Amino acid sequence: MIEYILNYMESKGQIIVSAAEQAAVETGIGIYLEENGIDSEEKREYFRRYVDRHLALVAPADLKSYFVEYPTISKVNQIAIEQAWDGTVPQERVIELYTLMEKLNAAGLYNKYIPAVEVKSILGKYS
Repeated sequence: MIEYILNYMESKGQIIVSAAEQAAVETGIGIYLEENGIDSEEKREYFRRYVDRHLALVAPADLKSYFVEYPTISKVNQIAIEQAWDGTVPQERVIELYTLMEKLNAAGLYNKYIPAVEVKSILGKYS
């Protein structure tokens, strides 16, 4: 499935230009697949359609950044889930969230592909 996603990215004009970038993209794809319950070796049509439907929600120009930053996106989502659990976020996680959001902002993905309302609520509540 990793190769399938790399081909999808290429078909949308996203070209990987270095070995380091390739490694970062593949790491993000691996986390993405794991979180969605898809084995990296999966080849069945059902899962390709699932990935296609999800990636259609990501702007083609953002695909490479999306996967490079997917570990960051995943951490932001986790903090939002933690806040939803009991309505609180420890101060160290809020500080981490600020850092994660700075990283997403630098990548041009600031409030895309994350639960923006929840993040703003956490940051507003604890600032």
